[in-house]
Amino acid sequence: GGPRPVSNFDYAGPLTEMILLGNIAVRMSLKTQEKGLRLAYDGPNMKVTDLPEANEFLHRQYRNGWSL
Repeated sequence: GGPRPVSNFDYAGPLTEMILLGNIAVRMSLKTQEKGLRLAYDGPNMKVTDLPEANEFLHRQYRNGWSL
């Protein structure tokens, strides 16, 4: 019961995704400038579509024996 929190997931989830994508854009800025691209993100599929090497920053590679 009670009022919804200010930082409920409906708000905080998309906000966090946007901030993390901004970090990827900064990390990939030299490559995008060289190729004259802007990062195009496919949200439902969680992939960068025009610069495939940016996708390595979207998911973590876990060591053997460690996984989610």
